Amino acid sequence: MSDKSQEEKLVQLRQTGEAIGKLAADKATFTRAAEAFRAQNAENFQAELGKLGLVPFCRYICWWFCSKHCVFICSKLCKEQPRGQDQGSIAEWHEFALVTAKLAKDEALLRRFLDAVASEDAAAFEKLLAESKWQRFCHQLCHFLCCIRCKLVCRLLCPPPPVITEVSLIPSSQFTPSGPGIGLASGPSFPPGPTPPDNKPAGVGDHPIGGLSNIKGAFVIASPFQYKVEFSTTPVGPWTPILTPVNDYRLSPSFPFPPLFTYYTRLPDALGWYNVADMGLDGSDYLTDWQTPPAVNDQYYLKLTVRNAALTEFESPVVPVRVDNTAPTKPVITLQLQLPDGTRRTLGCCDTVKQGDGNLVIITLQASDANFSQIAVELLGGCGASYSIVDTGGTSLSKTYNGNIADTGYPIPTEFAWNPWAAGISPCCYLIDVRIDDRAVLNDSWSGGHANENWQSITIA
Repeated sequence: MSDKSQEEKLVQLRQTGEAIGKLAADKATFTRAAEAFRAQNAENFQAELGKLGLVPFCRYICWWFCSKHCVFICSKLCKEQPRGQDQGSIAEWHEFALVTAKLAKDEALLRRFLDAVASEDAAAFEKLLAESKWQRFCHQLCHFLCCIRCKLVCRLLCPPPPVITEVSLIPSSQFTPSGPGIGLASGPSFPPGPTPPDNKPAGVGDHPIGGLSNIKGAFVIASPFQYKVEFSTTPVGPWTPILTPVNDYRLSPSFPFPPLFTYYTRLPDALGWYNVADMGLDGSDYLTDWQTPPAVNDQYYLKLTVRNAALTEFESPVVPVRVDNTAPTKPVITLQLQLPDGTRRTLGCCDTVKQGDGNLVIITLQASDANFSQIAVELLGGCGASYSIVDTGGTSLSKTYNGNIADTGYPIPTEFAWNPWAAGISPCCYLIDVRIDDRAVLNDSWSGGHANENWQSITIA
């Protein structure tokens, strides 16, 4: 066993011991939890653990009860200790494996064995062993069947925690959980459509969210009563509840004659609790809509909490989400004419430039965004003409972030030398148009995010 595996087991054992110790310290609560375990009453079991803040350790506590329960049951069903062949030998393991396989193929016999274990009926269990001539496997069979049953019981008593499944129609599993890109989402949305699959060379991917963001989730706790979704700037709070009214609908009482719908609004209370019973045909996964805060490139975290009628609370893992509700900076464009001797003069609106003997146009750009997607720099004019602008070194002034989230565009003034005559630009008046887009998914959809644009006129002779 590796050191890491050993340490993980020690951590689990310590946590189990601490949790069961805390439960045992309150004898009345321990007794009620044990009774709920025996009765397979998930709501009561969770409620008792919730009183002591032990819901996160539900599986560990349940497995502890299982271990104790199976030892008791098998001592009752198998009074004699196994004798004869070494129980630890590989040969004996092989024989028991064949017994297990044979039992699995006979569903009727398997059910009879399971019923005998569940009812703690020693006579019935002994009879089944005798009929099958498996008496020497009594303890192995009992522990095998009891452990399988216990796993199913613990799945019932300790369901998985609630989970936020989608943010802005993008699965939460597609949000980067840590590192430099924490909270940024990859496409596509689910189902596909509003946000396309990533195409980073084209500037699509690593999305923050903005606007009104739909939040979906799932929970399978026993008898869910209320839920709330909260956000914070840290993964541990403090938390702010989302209080957005949700429009929903149900089939009217007269359905199906005629098939009419009743529309209504789901409202949370002041603390953000929505009633589960109010969830209608919009879907049991439609939790709420989050009006995202004003932000440039801010990190937030989302959490779903569900509680049952006993007000035992179950929290989801937090989902990191980057929020951007700010447009890119307005592009700044400066034009200069550079003469063959290197001297320059600033070009004003509609200034005319001539080729001369080695003249160049110097274009200086500044435009940026923390979540920069792409910058398009085009020459527009003439009779419907449109040209991409490429500098004298062959570099296009248009570009995308191309998967580099550290690229913010042109955050500082950046110069390009341009020879429009070498590019074959026809003499005419033009606009040098500069547009910058970011990668923000806005109102559950991406089609270019926020944008800003500017232009400068020039006449080429």
